[in-house]
Amino acid sequence: MTKSATMCGIPWRLEDGGCAALPLPADDSIAHVARSHVTALLPALGLSVQDVDDIKLMVSELATNALQHGMPHDAPAGAELWVYQRDNGHGRDELVVKAFDTLRGWRPCDGGPGRPDHGRGLKVVDILTKGRWGHHPTRSRLGTPAVRGKATWFALPLPRTLRRRRAWRVGGPYAAKDLRTLLVQRGLDHLEQEDGEGMTVLTDGRGLTVRCEPAAFRWRAPSGAAGTLPIIDITEACERIVEICESRLG
Repeated sequence: MTKSATMCGIPWRLEDGGCAALPLPADDSIAHVARSHVTALLPALGLSVQDVDDIKLMVSELATNALQHGMPHDAPAGAELWVYQRDNGHGRDELVVKAFDTLRGWRPCDGGPGRPDHGRGLKVVDILTKGRWGHHPTRSRLGTPAVRGKATWFALPLPRTLRRRRAWRVGGPYAAKDLRTLLVQRGLDHLEQEDGEGMTVLTDGRGLTVRCEPAAFRWRAPSGAAGTLPIIDITEACERIVEICESRLG
């Protein structure tokens, strides 16, 4: 486990159910460092040699894209690599890899999901993931305070599911406390918590409501953005809620 991961309380083992998060250098070594980080995680996942090669290639492309197009010249370096598991919505686990950078917008010349003019590297990601990639506004995991920016991500199905319950408590009030802790670490420190019968509710005073039920998180924002995830997917729930808050800020 690296010093950075330890300081932020982020497990550096996917089977624990957390999110591996490490800093990336702001120089030409970024792709090599990103590959090294993610390669250390892959043996536990039961992936084929081809899948491992594809992931390393795509990680290199995300990291290079972050360096070339995601860090403003007048801003300090702040790229990060995030890796975690989540349910794909159909009862199967998938591996999620995200590269965080400090440029909130998506430069038009880079294109984006569904657009034909994005760079060669992201075309490779598009092909290998069959379109399962994208980008969204978010906040850093390693910055103190958390830095606003965006994450560019891809997801691939995993051949088997690893146990992910050990890192998080699954009782409603306890899961709510864990989720609130994760959100506060990302700079959302204005959340109020109210414990009720059978659930705990988190609110931010601006219309966002997160209901922490015995088996699931449910959230809704004034914009209409809403979602439901099982408590075991607390990492993904945190990501979705941070994205909603960042989208609202513009």
